[in-house]
Amino acid sequence: MCVSSSPPECKKGARPDPCRVCGAPSWWNGARVVAEVLYDLAQGTRRVIDVLRWRARCPDRTCPAGSWTIYPPGAYPHRSYQLCVVAAAVAEVCVGGASRRAVAERHGCSRRRVSRWVRWTAELAHPADLARLCARLDPEGLPPPPAPARGEVSRAGSVLRLLDHFADVLLRRGMALPGGGPGLRRILTAQLARFGDVYRLTRSSPPLRVAREALPV
Repeated sequence: MCVSSSPPECKKGARPDPCRVCGAPSWWNGARVVAEVLYDLAQGTRRVIDVLRWRARCPDRTCPAGSWTIYPPGAYPHRSYQLCVVAAAVAEVCVGGASRRAVAERHGCSRRRVSRWVRWTAELAHPADLARLCARLDPEGLPPPPAPARGEVSRAGSVLRLLDHFADVLLRRGMALPGGGPGLRRILTAQLARFGDVYRLTRSSPPLRVAREALPV
């Protein structure tokens, strides 16, 4: 759930979006500072910033929504390394053929973390499902990347390329995706904004919504 403006100093001002569960007008509920690792697409460099994240709550104490954090377009919950960093690292390993150790050194993380990013990307969706959806949405457009060979690295690379292709197809159809950058970031932040789906790295996540009826097109 996202807002574009900073919270006011009093609750009589602008409110966050209504509660996603019950639709009641929500209230601000404090804030917290978190450290985020970002990837500067223009410079190709990693940077760490402190970000103030505002929180909101449902006024109905019986509502299961409780309270939640406000994420602006492009930001993603439960991650110190944001999706732009994940996409860059996975692309270097799975598309560019770089070693996980070299990628870990470049992005200032452990080799194990890079391996987890690769595995997580490979499990986001089945490449064949993404390819079929792209073909249905854009039958006259450019063909999607070829089907992957066997193996986690190959599959992760294919998912990454297909998400880029999928995001480009949606943009050509006039859909404004939040966040910008790689397709991984654009598609996941769009599904976060629309459905509240969070694809965690270390916990089970819902399947990526690749059905046509789930898309805002």
